[in-house]
Amino acid sequence: MTETLPPLSNLQPSDGDARRFSDVDVLHGMLGASNDACWCMEFRTPVDLTASDEAVMRQIFDNDPVWRLCNPAMERLYHLPAGQSMNDRPVNEIFPENASNRDFVRTLIANGFEVDAAPALDRGYDGVEIYVENDVRAHIAEGTLYRMFGTVRNVAKHRRRELALEMQLVALTCMISAIPTPFIAVDAVGVIETVNDAGAAWLRGNAEAFVGQSLESVLQNDALQADVLRAMRKVRALAIPITERLYNAEVSSLWQFAPRETPGGTGCIVMILPDPIKAGAS
Repeated sequence: MTETLPPLSNLQPSDGDARRFSDVDVLHGMLGASNDACWCMEFRTPVDLTASDEAVMRQIFDNDPVWRLCNPAMERLYHLPAGQSMNDRPVNEIFPENASNRDFVRTLIANGFEVDAAPALDRGYDGVEIYVENDVRAHIAEGTLYRMFGTVRNVAKHRRRELALEMQLVALTCMISAIPTPFIAVDAVGVIETVNDAGAAWLRGNAEAFVGQSLESVLQNDALQADVLRAMRKVRALAIPITERLYNAEVSSLWQFAPRETPGGTGCIVMILPDPIKAGAS
């Protein structure tokens, strides 16, 4: 639900309204003391929300947006030079029209200008782009957007951590794929989450096709199914790795089962190795 605020003229203190003046002073004092970056963006030409989404998005950037209020924490976040007021600076200096910010505005439109943790890519006064998240509300009346306001957080550190984890995941996936031993990772209910090329070849299929299927369903040998399920139950119950010699069409292999924690509980990592006794005998 968007905030419905009185016109800005009604927010100005009058000589005969001491209480209103006091409330405004208190509000400014609270925002000034806050460590949360707070902002209010106002449009000199109000935005017509009855237009198409793309037209509304263009208006957000083109209808002469100005800062109605930015607190000191906002100025610190964007590295405003000392002695200057952010309220006097153009909005597009830190909120330029770029692909990320167009997506941000589309998110606002889709959610009626009421969002929490909406991502955007802004630019500080030092010229450095920063990833931020905004909690946004708006003053809307009769299909017209007059101003938006909210709080903003710097999430650049979290974004860098996220990118690093993504790179690690790609590297780990490549390493698992290169393992010559069949490798299968299943979740807490036995559904395959990862299978490498050697595992897919052992199962006689395509790796992508096996993901999302239960390990039990892709094992064609009934006796092998029962042995694998029993071993996985044991691993989940004891939370320890085990190795068992199992047979598939009278061919023995060493199956290694190791517990792995998943959001849904304890899953398993399964690796299938050649039977060293049989290899030695041959």
